[in-house]
Amino acid sequence: MRRYLVVPLLLLSLTAQAGDTLRIGSEVLTVGDSAARAMQLLGKPDFKEPVENKFGAYQGERWQYQRDDGHIVTVTISNGNVSTIEDRTR
Repeated sequence: MRRYLVVPLLLLSLTAQAGDTLRIGSEVLTVGDSAARAMQLLGKPDFKEPVENKFGAYQGERWQYQRDDGHIVTVTISNGNVSTIEDRTR
C-alpha cells in the first residue's frame, strides 16, 4: 500500500508550483509587487520574453531565473507589477 502512495507524491513534487509568494533568503516576493522589487530581490533575469494576448498585443514580460538550487523561477510582469510566480525543478 505504501508503495502506491509514494509514486503520486513524487509526481506532485516534480511539477511546477505556482503561488502568490516566493521566498528569497529572508525576503518575500509577492504577486502585486513592482517589477523593480522583483529585480531587487532576484537580480537581472537569465531570460526574458514578451507575453502577448491571442491577437498579438503586448501584455507584459515573462522573466526566467535559474537558481543555484536547481529551481527555475518564472515571474510574469504585467502593467509594471508581478502577476504570477512559478517555481519548478528541472
